Amino acid sequence: MLNSISKEIFKEIIELSETNLANNQVPIAAIIYDYRNKKIVSKAVNNDSPIGHAELEAIREALKLKNTNRLDDCDIYVSIEPCLMCATAISKCHIRRVYFGAEDEKGGAILNGPRVYENNNLKKVEVISHIEKDKTSNLLKKFFRSKRNKTQL
Repeated sequence: MLNSISKEIFKEIIELSETNLANNQVPIAAIIYDYRNKKIVSKAVNNDSPIGHAELEAIREALKLKNTNRLDDCDIYVSIEPCLMCATAISKCHIRRVYFGAEDEKGGAILNGPRVYENNNLKKVEVISHIEKDKTSNLLKKFFRSKRNKTQL
């Protein structure tokens, strides 16, 4: 069960994802939350770069704002199961917990694919999954359907 703060943050994840979808971008968003100071540190959405994933953009901004190379006082919230690149970055930054919506059966790396947090060489990250999974999954389906049909949203 999510607490009220996590529910509010995930509501914002959905809103950011919907805005990105309206801008014809992949509807994925990430928020870094400092659980000790009880405040959002950074927010990001996917961009057109192959490494412009919302998680990486949010992490980069949080590291800069906190002037550190670790985010061990933070959690990350993201629309979909992080890929291998993002899941590894989350671990390397010592983020405590990752919250995500839908599973990504093709590209996910936490519950699917390489399951990186089962690797003994990476810091274990607590995982809270399937939050608003129908909403996050449907946003992604809508985006990729529009790309197959070559229509603007």
